[in-house]
Formats: sequence, structure tokens, C-alpha cells
Amino acid sequence: MFEFEDFPWFPNWLRDYGTDFLRAISDRADYYEHIIPIMNEVLERSNESTFIDIASGGGGGWEKILRRLIRSKPEVKVVLTDLYPNHAAFAKLESKFPEHVTRCAYPVDALEVPPCLRGVRTQFMSFHHFEAQDAQQILANAVAQCSPVLIVEAQERNVFNLLKFIALSPLSVWLVTPGIRPFKWRRILFTYLLPIVPAYLLWDGLVSVCRTYTLDELLDFAYRADPDQAYIWEVGKTESRLMPVCYLLGYPVENHSDSPSGTFKTSAP
Repeated sequence: MFEFEDFPWFPNWLRDYGTDFLRAISDRADYYEHIIPIMNEVLERSNESTFIDIASGGGGGWEKILRRLIRSKPEVKVVLTDLYPNHAAFAKLESKFPEHVTRCAYPVDALEVPPCLRGVRTQFMSFHHFEAQDAQQILANAVAQCSPVLIVEAQERNVFNLLKFIALSPLSVWLVTPGIRPFKWRRILFTYLLPIVPAYLLWDGLVSVCRTYTLDELLDFAYRADPDQAYIWEVGKTESRLMPVCYLLGYPVENHSDSPSGTFKTSAP
């Protein structure tokens, strides 16, 4: 199965309209409220203060995440990266948090993150875009560079989520689009008069649900990516107001001496 936004030939302006919508809906829904303690935990355990966000899309969710993180960790920073950077969305978030957010102007491949990007690697609602071999390579690359990693998905692969998405996706696009900034007439044209944006978001969203990995699959990737058992790995699920949010957390054993090497566990905070 494929998602249109993954293809290099897909128009950048249309991909940006999609990531703009996903940013707007995630900011309104506040999916990641209960992930904040986990993000604080990984910063403390890894002695890091910077998140390297991989496959950032439109930077969705980071505005509310940062507002919460800054209260307890005013030194926290985020670097936004993507293979197809949404420069306008990155710049908007950077302008709101000039002391905390920076952006990569060049494309960053999630499978081969440049070693100069040091910090806790995060992926929000993007890990499912990668087939199993590539998903494992993403984790293996983090392990090879001793980078802590946090993978977050605000959905699960099941029939209920598919039906919910079919029912709500077009409606939410039509309701949210007028409030997306900056306002663009072409966005209005291709949302209401020629509904290309709702159609492509519906397709990509349905495929996303079908491609989302289970907690067991995430742990399996981690096990294969870390054959020397140099990391502590944890999977878990938190309950947001709208849907469950699943995560995979991994960090080097050397940064947390109280835990045995090669720890694999599940958690439900």
C-alpha cells in the first residue's frame, strides 16, 4: 500500500496542504498531552536537552508539547527535519519559539540521519510511512549513533479506527481548513470546489491506519536493530481524549546504570 505524500513526484504545495491540515488537527486535538512525562523522562535518562524531530511534516503537535515542556525544562530545544521540508510551517513554529525551535533547510533522510544532529530522535505519526525493513533501519541508525529515540503513533491498526477515519476525515478537513494560516485561496479551491485535498488525505489516512505497527512489532524492530542489547527499550500506550497513543522508547544502557542491558518491557502510564 502507498501514501501519495511519500512519492517524490507528488506536488510540494499539495503535500504542504496535507501537512498543514495534520498540524492544525493535532494542535486542536492535543493528542500528545500524556506523552509529556515520557519526553521528560528520556531527556533526564539520556542527559540531553534537544529533540531531533525526524519526518516532521508540518510540525504538528509541537506547539502544545513545547508549551508544556518549557515549564519544567526551559532549556529544551527542537530541531525540525524532513525529507520534504514544509518550510513555511517550520518557519511559523520557529517564529513562535525562537529560542527553542530551529529547522533544517536541507532534506534529512530518516534512514541516514547526519551524525551532526545530536539529541533525542523523535517521530510523531510518521513511523508507519516506512516499510518494515526501513523502520528497522531507522532504529539501527539511532543505535549506531547512540541516539535515544522516541516513536509515537496516535492511532492503532484495527477496523474501528478505519471506520472512524472514513466517517470523520472529510468532515474534519472541511471544518478545519478555513482556520489554517497562512490563508491561501488555492487551498480553498482544492478543498471545496475541486476536493483534491480531502480525497488525498482520506486515502493517505486510511493507508496510515493499515500500515501502523503494533506494540509487538515495534519491539521486534527494536530487538533486531539492537543485536548487542546496548539499549533499554520500552513500548506502551496512553489514552488521550480521542484515541490511544502508542509509543516506543529506547536509550543507551550506559545512560541509565540502574537498568540491566537489553531490557525490553511494556508500559501503560
